[in-house]
Amino acid sequence: MTPSAPSSTSDYRFLLLIIPPMFILLLATGLFEFSSNITVDDFHGLTKRLMNSASEAPEQSFSATGFLVEVKSRYIWLTTVVLALVAGLYAFILCAMIIYECHSRPRLLVVTSIGIFFASIGVFFIWALDDTHTLYRAIFSFSYDNLRQAGPQRIGEHLLRYVMVVVSVVNVQALIVPVVALLAACSTLAPPSTGQQPDPRFYASQMKRLKEVLTAASAILVSGILHMGAWLRWPAALVADNAGQEAVLGTALAITLFWGVTFTLMLVATYLPAALLLARRAEAQLLERPSESAEPEPDQWLREHGLFLSLQDHFPQFGLILAPLLASPLSSLLIAPLTPTG
Repeated sequence: MTPSAPSSTSDYRFLLLIIPPMFILLLATGLFEFSSNITVDDFHGLTKRLMNSASEAPEQSFSATGFLVEVKSRYIWLTTVVLALVAGLYAFILCAMIIYECHSRPRLLVVTSIGIFFASIGVFFIWALDDTHTLYRAIFSFSYDNLRQAGPQRIGEHLLRYVMVVVSVVNVQALIVPVVALLAACSTLAPPSTGQQPDPRFYASQMKRLKEVLTAASAILVSGILHMGAWLRWPAALVADNAGQEAVLGTALAITLFWGVTFTLMLVATYLPAALLLARRAEAQLLERPSESAEPEPDQWLREHGLFLSLQDHFPQFGLILAPLLASPLSSLLIAPLTPTG
């Protein structure tokens, strides 16, 4: 039988591969372009002062090196913004596909409705935050108010508005994507969408999906910790004395450590129970089947299909679980030391 010729559309489907890298490039270019706090005249003045010695310009109130230290901190923060947005989009698409594959249409509508409900609560919560909430004061307002207090010569109004928009987008994504990831993890425990009785291979495929959800969830949580750390450390570049800088950096480390532990515990509470249930269900199915000489032992079959729970067999997954906790001290290395050559 002669195979059917591919359609004209499918002949050019390979070009879709260009979309993800071009999206990342345009996102990074846009973030970089609109983050400037220096005009053309300021730029030429900055380079001139950098090349002149201090004795030639003793009365200059503008510190070129101090300005560049702040620029370094700002673009490290923007680096984490790009990472957080791309990781969030990746996690959203992957987890949404897993949800779609795991459910029949009626069940998919219920899961989607639950997701919209919880995401709406999250967006309303972040919209309602103000100075009366510690979460607002300790994370967003701590840095934003310090940037605003630095004055228009160092942080202009244009840059402040830009920062407000970028942080708001990151925060909204940070509330919506974890909801999708949690529903995707729950979906791996759902019965087959076809209505058939599950078998061990079905549980093996669900375990594979659960590991994919864990990877995506770890990526968004790690990028979130890195973004939080860079955001909280940015104002340290605007503090004049070393003691004040160290205090800001220490506060940022403590806050990111708190949330790093929280996110790690969330991954533990999500992945381990789900993996244990899938492994036990697959083991029960194997033990119920009549034994055949050609069939491997249940433990061997479970190990071959990723359903045997041990540290050795799930070492990469345990590493992903610990990643948000390890990202907290890693974020402290992004900006410190706050010196022009650091």
